[in-house]
Amino acid sequence: MEPFNGADISFETIFNHVNEGVLIVNSSGKILLANPKLAEMFGYQDNELDGLVVEKLIPSVLAHRHEQYRNDYMKNPVRRPMGKNMSLHGKHKTGKEFPIEISLSYYNSNNALFVIAFIIDISDRFDQQAKIHRMNSELKSLNESLEKKVAERTLVLKEALHELEVSRDELSQALENEKGLNELKSRFISTASHEFRTPLSTILSSVSLIQKYTTTDDQDKRERHILKVKNAVSGLTEILNDFLSLGKLEEGKMAAKPALHDVFILIKEVVSDINSIVRSGQTISYSKGSFEMMIDRQLLRNVMFNLLSNAIKFSPEGAVIDVNITLTDDEVVIAVKDQGIGISDADMKNLFGRFFRAANAVAIPGTGLGLNIVTKYLELMQGTITCTSELNVGSTFYIYLPKTN
Repeated sequence: MEPFNGADISFETIFNHVNEGVLIVNSSGKILLANPKLAEMFGYQDNELDGLVVEKLIPSVLAHRHEQYRNDYMKNPVRRPMGKNMSLHGKHKTGKEFPIEISLSYYNSNNALFVIAFIIDISDRFDQQAKIHRMNSELKSLNESLEKKVAERTLVLKEALHELEVSRDELSQALENEKGLNELKSRFISTASHEFRTPLSTILSSVSLIQKYTTTDDQDKRERHILKVKNAVSGLTEILNDFLSLGKLEEGKMAAKPALHDVFILIKEVVSDINSIVRSGQTISYSKGSFEMMIDRQLLRNVMFNLLSNAIKFSPEGAVIDVNITLTDDEVVIAVKDQGIGISDADMKNLFGRFFRAANAVAIPGTGLGLNIVTKYLELMQGTITCTSELNVGSTFYIYLPKTN
């Protein structure tokens, strides 16, 4: 290149002192001229780059591809502004790579093509961008950590609120249970005092009258009052048994102990035992047959005694009480049908509750515990009970017991 003359001093001044690297290469990629800023940028001395191929300034991994890019550009040169859609790196004399932006232009002289490159080092910008990216990542991480902590605290708060609600519900339930227990205690005291008073009065009056019958001719009168005493004592025993059974059931001290028994024979034995207390003219009929199953003998006897006792108590003299056993594929169904006073629809929903007495049964002795105890006995045997009834016609209780338990 020809030396600068006087007319070119202003260009030389700009070329040597501009704050951008300026590079001029020919069509073969040889560096013709590099200003001091570019030499400093790439770690070279002044004029040290002259005559080198431009790929000397390109990272080694890209240098071989850059030659093709350069040839393509020479065939179809275009002016490209600084940093347009390009991510470029230069290679320092030490081999260190650094980010740059390049603006390309070209000119023709003496039928030869030359390319002018204006290059700036954007390392500081990259550092700032990396710092911003790092700060954004840290901020994102901080936000995520904060969100996680908020979520954890929210979860803890929700759990605490849930525990408070549970505690509140448990307290409400405990208060309700306490209220119910107090009501049960009151009903127990009222029922017990009433049910004990009547038979005790009967016993007291009968014993007093027996003392007055001293002759042989008074034997019939003595036996009549002795029978009253026996019945009263039997009634008291029944009441005490109900209370004791309920206590054991509530405390979980009873459990089913199944063994192989013929259910038909068991029912026959219960009917035989209870025939001693049937009222005048009453009869109990029962199904005949044979079927062995795993069952707790005593629990089923207790259930049948209770149901048959009720049938006898609530049915008139001369009534027929029927016990029918039906076998299905899965269960044994025992039906106890009486001809008693029946149960109203209004009372039916409370029939198996503790201390419940139907409106038409208040004048008939009883604790109101029997059917409740029956349901608990059946639960121990994995069984259930239902009832159908019609006022002044009678009731039928159905026991359902699984064939295998």
